Amino acid sequence: MELTDFQKKLVTLLPQIEFAMDEPMAKHTSFRIGGPAKRMAFPETEEQLAALLAAVMLWVWIPTAGAEEAPVPIHTVQDLLDMAQNPEGSYILMEDLDLAGIPWKGLDFSGTFDGNGHALLNLTLTEVGDIRLPAYDGNAKSYDAAYLGFFSTLRNAQVKDLKLINVRSCLEINEPCFVGALAGYAEEASITGCTVTGTLELRAFDRIFGIGGMVGYGSGAIQGCTMDMTLICVDTDATTLDEQFLGGAYATGYINVQDCSITLAGFVSEHGYVHSGGVVGMYMKYPLGKGTGYITGNQISGKITFFEDNKSRRAYCEAVVGESLVSPYVLRDNTQEFIRDERQDV
Repeated sequence: MELTDFQKKLVTLLPQIEFAMDEPMAKHTSFRIGGPAKRMAFPETEEQLAALLAAVMLWVWIPTAGAEEAPVPIHTVQDLLDMAQNPEGSYILMEDLDLAGIPWKGLDFSGTFDGNGHALLNLTLTEVGDIRLPAYDGNAKSYDAAYLGFFSTLRNAQVKDLKLINVRSCLEINEPCFVGALAGYAEEASITGCTVTGTLELRAFDRIFGIGGMVGYGSGAIQGCTMDMTLICVDTDATTLDEQFLGGAYATGYINVQDCSITLAGFVSEHGYVHSGGVVGMYMKYPLGKGTGYITGNQISGKITFFEDNKSRRAYCEAVVGESLVSPYVLRDNTQEFIRDERQDV
């Protein structure tokens, strides 16, 4: 009879142990049992038994091609930092971690991260990531932009059940830039069951920039999340004409948002064009969006105070979507208590 791979492996690993082929089980039991055994081992000592069990366990747990690997557990801040060695990996947070006093440069991430209901506390975003990726304005013109967040970018990544509590940042930069508590940039990213709270400030002037509660710019989906954020966006150069974006969930792009709770205190001072919204500043499909978009079932509460110093004013500021360049998309079942507070004297 042809041996199976498993039987061949045991014979190779354990030549000292006797094996029998098609052994009748009735010889070894006092009750009726199916059989015969295809291959039966007869260890004679405890050492041989231990070796046999070890070999069986080794075979059972050898990962097969295409099998999903178990996520890497994260217990310490160093474990978080070590994700940079494998940004395509799978991770699970095993306990709350306090990041107070630790400078944070976001990771370009394309794996999976399970927050497991735990929190990262007192995160301070200090440095944009190394990657520059194109961001688009309302005229489909692209700009290579920098990105700031816990993850600088999320590309084809999944993040779930993670809490970022008391996130802080005050970034001043002289290039196009987008900021979000979880990620500066998302491309076909899935974000579910996450919570972010804190204050983010962006001070910039170069052509295009923006700030969002969860994400800065991109595509994908945000579902069942909670955002309670103070967002501040300041244009630092009155001589340049730029595009500014601010949103309670994300600044601009084509991210679907469903069943989220958004509490927002937004502040904008801009010498170019303002695009601000309780969910998203500007909703646009190109070039990343696919299919019909949706912004549904969200609860929005808050206020955006803004100043737009521009003769050809736009002053987009609404409870859900500041400006939409998408058709068609589903916008329904959103509830809001929102104040649009435009100032002329700032």
